[in-house]
Amino acid sequence: MGCTKADPIIVQAPPVSPTVERNQMQPSVETTDVINDLSRPTDLKSRFSYTYGYILYSTMVQQQGFEDLDPSYFAKGVLDSGRGSGFFTQEEMARTLQEVQTQLLRIAQEELEAIAQKNLDSAEEFLQANKSRENVQVTSSGLQYQILRESEGDSPSESSIVEIDYKIMLLNGNVVDSSLERGHSPTFQLQAITVPGFIEGVKLMHVGEKYRFWIHPNLAYGKEGTQAIEPNSLLIVEVELKAIN
Repeated sequence: MGCTKADPIIVQAPPVSPTVERNQMQPSVETTDVINDLSRPTDLKSRFSYTYGYILYSTMVQQQGFEDLDPSYFAKGVLDSGRGSGFFTQEEMARTLQEVQTQLLRIAQEELEAIAQKNLDSAEEFLQANKSRENVQVTSSGLQYQILRESEGDSPSESSIVEIDYKIMLLNGNVVDSSLERGHSPTFQLQAITVPGFIEGVKLMHVGEKYRFWIHPNLAYGKEGTQAIEPNSLLIVEVELKAIN
């Protein structure tokens, strides 16, 4: 059951030519603006060079961590790299990249924590109201459920191999996983499921029954989330227990 934001981009400093000495790493003084004095390129090599630079920069500034990329210094860096000279040594550039990476990781963590808190607040507010709805029952762990169809079949244990149909939704109604959409009822050992609330819920069921569960984040994927599910997301799961094998 495959049910966590793009990671910050990690960049590495390009190697500086070993022939470049420290005293060559100083900015050169020129009487003309090498870049702005260029005319419109005509031959294929020049047109490709310009086009590639244009596309590279416009693509980079749309990525996390590159929003504040300075086009002038970016162009200067490209120019100096082509000449084998520049403002900084390899070690200085490596330290700069490490500073940026640390900053990106801090920002990403802060954003993730804000999302987790928002989702937890929304989940608990919803569950507080939902438990008062007609036919909604609550277990001692806080799992909320509703019986949609009853049956008198057997109930599984945690070690049982079960065949089920299920649909997993988020509080906003988005479906993140569904065996119904795949047209196949999966069979697996109940205790292999990584969602404690799911295991607890299915153990309440009898073969032939259909339940709806509202699973608190602490009984689901918690503050870690998954690739498809944000941290501290409430899960709404509809399950039909078809067989115990």
